[in-house]
Amino acid sequence: MNILLAIADSNKEYLRKISEELQGYSDLTIYVYTSADKLENAMENESFDVVMFDPDLSESRINFSRVKMPICLYSEEAENTSLYKECAHISKHQRISKIYKDMIRAYAEKAGYSYESDHAGKMSVVAVYSPIGGSGKTTVALAIADLAAKKGKKPLFLSLEALCSADALNPYQEPGIVALAEAAADESVNFELKMKGLMKQGVNDICYVEGFERLADHKAVSGEEIEDVIHKIQKSGVCDILIIDLNSGIGSIEAAVMKISDTIVVTEKPGELCSMKMQLFLRQGIVNEYKKKMLVVHNFAESNSSYCRQNAFAEAGLIHNYGNLQMKNILHAIEKNGEMDIDRILES
Repeated sequence: MNILLAIADSNKEYLRKISEELQGYSDLTIYVYTSADKLENAMENESFDVVMFDPDLSESRINFSRVKMPICLYSEEAENTSLYKECAHISKHQRISKIYKDMIRAYAEKAGYSYESDHAGKMSVVAVYSPIGGSGKTTVALAIADLAAKKGKKPLFLSLEALCSADALNPYQEPGIVALAEAAADESVNFELKMKGLMKQGVNDICYVEGFERLADHKAVSGEEIEDVIHKIQKSGVCDILIIDLNSGIGSIEAAVMKISDTIVVTEKPGELCSMKMQLFLRQGIVNEYKKKMLVVHNFAESNSSYCRQNAFAEAGLIHNYGNLQMKNILHAIEKNGEMDIDRILES
């Protein structure tokens, strides 16, 4: 995928700054113009996918009829923004990485130009699940993503919890998984571009997409829709390992993810009631169906910890009880103390 992008602004320093940073994105081919005349001449000879322009580049309205997606870089001081009401608008004075994401999102949704390229390599899907509430499942999922990145992998973290625990480290900013489900179902939207527009860097610079914000959204999205999203993430090539933090129940979403996962990491914590809950889980048909790809991580371990004896899954981690330590510090401790067998998880 390559987007032919023109940027037009009479401020040469701003033009230099934005073009230099955007050159770091491999999906962009960038041209810069310092006047309306130069831009208009270029548009006569080149079919740009996107033109980002300062509205004060010219006192009269510039004709963008040959451009798939004109985007007005607006600011408070701009005087001619009203000439381009029909164009997409992006704030000029913000982080350039945010300008890139806003541009990609606008192009994916509004350009009327959709093509599905297949960049699929080998993408592993690791689902992290527990029938036991408070088992540290989200911490384990984030630790897997962190350790995978340190192994040279390109992980993506996705929470499918009804109430997302990962928001504590990866702040919720906008609809993520719901927007992806809508994009996957809409043939006019380029999913790869939509995906890139939604991805953010969270704790330890691990990429993530926001999960569900409302219980109603979790109930409204089906397992089939999530399966479609995962297949399209694989085709987009944005990651080579997808770590999914599942809800503790077993509904259509959990069943769909378990079906297509390469590895299912089950987290367990010690205690009599937890052991009983795990025994009940082990008797379910879905366990018998997918037990060959299940591993267990024993969490909150202490010297006298007792876990479910009937659990026959291979162990992929034994994580100590770190008490009230902050989650980010727990992730560091897990890595430092070698408490997760990341090689076993990645190779399963």
